Amino acid sequence: MAGKELTDHLTNWTFLAFALLLIVVCILPFQQGLTGYQATQAAYAAGPVVTPWGVEEFGSSLPNAADVYTRLPGELSTVGAILAIAMGFDLISRERQTGSLKLLLVRPIFRDEIITGKALGGLFALGILVAAGLAVSLAVLLIEGIVPGPDDLVSISLFGIVTVAFLAFYFSLALAISTVVPRTGKAFLYALIAFFIFSALVPTVGAVAKDVVAGAHPLGAGPSEREDYQTRLALVNSVVTVFSPQWNYELVAKSALEPRLTTYSFIEGSVVLLPGDGTARPADALARFWQNVLVLFTAPFVLFGIAYIAFQRMDVR
Repeated sequence: MAGKELTDHLTNWTFLAFALLLIVVCILPFQQGLTGYQATQAAYAAGPVVTPWGVEEFGSSLPNAADVYTRLPGELSTVGAILAIAMGFDLISRERQTGSLKLLLVRPIFRDEIITGKALGGLFALGILVAAGLAVSLAVLLIEGIVPGPDDLVSISLFGIVTVAFLAFYFSLALAISTVVPRTGKAFLYALIAFFIFSALVPTVGAVAKDVVAGAHPLGAGPSEREDYQTRLALVNSVVTVFSPQWNYELVAKSALEPRLTTYSFIEGSVVLLPGDGTARPADALARFWQNVLVLFTAPFVLFGIAYIAFQRMDVR
């Protein structure tokens, strides 16, 4: 069943069109990352520069190959989510609407095999797409003379895994909606509404909650008041990030690519990194944001569980 679904996805023109769109959208940020890497490498090779105060400082630190990918999560969080929704919104509702689901159920196939096969087929297709994209990007790096080190390969691999987990969230969400809603048109509409809520409404509510919970920035206040403000702001940012799949994915993906990341505030747009002494490892930042990693990988299973239960209780008469 999973093999059939995988073949259907890989030969479906809608999937191929969205996959091509995803690749086209990712070309520009990848090229920008490549240009930034080359500029940083040239600045590092130029050696120290003399500041107006007569102090010699290096113009830049040695870049990592994983830095080329740092601009990709922002693009993937939107186009990738739409691709995953397009793959899953009609998997059950279309067959239920056309009556082919009845013909499928009269065969010696259990219901759990059907829903599990559809889920696995979609996830395999998404995994193949991400793996192929990373393989091509690594080939481009080698052509440009950039040889990723062991830590770079681990960071890029972790980036690919968390990207599949993010796409699995929206695919499982669309599959659950397709199982609950009997009509394809309504299932697509509800999936788009869910996408709007997660991608736009939740961050907007977070921005409003920041003003309500944290209040105005305490300019001129004492250290204790500023510390209390930062604590409240960090709480709002962490809660909103967990409930926003886009923000949650971007945080985990950026932490996989940048092991020195300790703080990433979407509300304020601030980033805090550890010193570039080369001691940070790819798994270090993921360990710092373990709550976000847990939500990213757990949410697709919860949504699949909803789809599984709904499909088992479905009346197809």
